[in-house]
Amino acid sequence: MKELKTIVTEYHHLRHDTKNHFACMDRLLSQNNYDALKEYFYSLSKEIYALDNQIETGNEIVNQVINIKYAMAHKHQIPMDIQIVLPPHLSIPDHHLCSLVANLLDNAIEASRKIEDPKIVIEMKMVKDYLSLTIRNKMDPSMQDKALTIRTTKADKKQHGLGRQIIYDIVRRYNGCVRFL
Repeated sequence: MKELKTIVTEYHHLRHDTKNHFACMDRLLSQNNYDALKEYFYSLSKEIYALDNQIETGNEIVNQVINIKYAMAHKHQIPMDIQIVLPPHLSIPDHHLCSLVANLLDNAIEASRKIEDPKIVIEMKMVKDYLSLTIRNKMDPSMQDKALTIRTTKADKKQHGLGRQIIYDIVRRYNGCVRFL
């Protein structure tokens, strides 16, 4: 919810300043300063594009989670390759689907923030009657041996480190399998 509030606030700020942005672009245009206008326009477009709900998966809950996490990754300059095709309704309840996808992406974004040249790949689809979900990300090579055994790298161990257990619990509840590599 905090992430969603942040994104909505950023969107409202950007929308509020639209008249000012247009005035700046108009001024650059009237001065024939096309290079500066082009740079201004593209930087503004990237900001708007990142805040817009642009990912459409076929499932509304997944759309919301993916768009929130996409905006968060974009803010940290982490590219995402998203390949998702889903039906509107899945057999897993929305709150579990949200927890599953959000926790996986939080972990991928956190690992990606610690490395150079990050990238996250998300694939979700139905295979027969099963939901197939794959999230791949690079990670710091020095953390690879420890990554699956430590609970969290954050200082506040009581408030963090629950994500992987939540993922395991949800997957097991629906007779699925999970594999971290």
